[in-house]
Amino acid sequence: MKTAETPVGIFTINKVKIPSAYTCAAEQKIEYISENHMQIITMDQAVLFGNQLLSPRICQSCMNPDKITIYPLEIEYIGEKVLFTDHYSVKEWKKSDPLPEIHEWYPHIKKAGCNPCRNCGRC
Repeated sequence: MKTAETPVGIFTINKVKIPSAYTCAAEQKIEYISENHMQIITMDQAVLFGNQLLSPRICQSCMNPDKITIYPLEIEYIGEKVLFTDHYSVKEWKKSDPLPEIHEWYPHIKKAGCNPCRNCGRC
């Protein structure tokens, strides 16, 4: 497990064990690009901005239920701002903004629970 400190909080990588059957879209890393530029790719934590949640995303193919991919949360700290990018959206945080909540994230598949059933094979 490695940690990195940003103005928003402390982020970790390689804390949560990812099942070997899952495919990761990117490797977890903490990269120091320059003195005031850092990139973190994590599958350990999610970030909550009010009602907007940015987190790693787990996707299961409906045609091939054994194919499961995790898309990480990317955090880029550049000088005065921090950019959060997940598979669906981007959020920019500046020092004047309120701090987001940082939560642990664990990879788990939710059953579809579709009514009526569409025979997609997820369950």
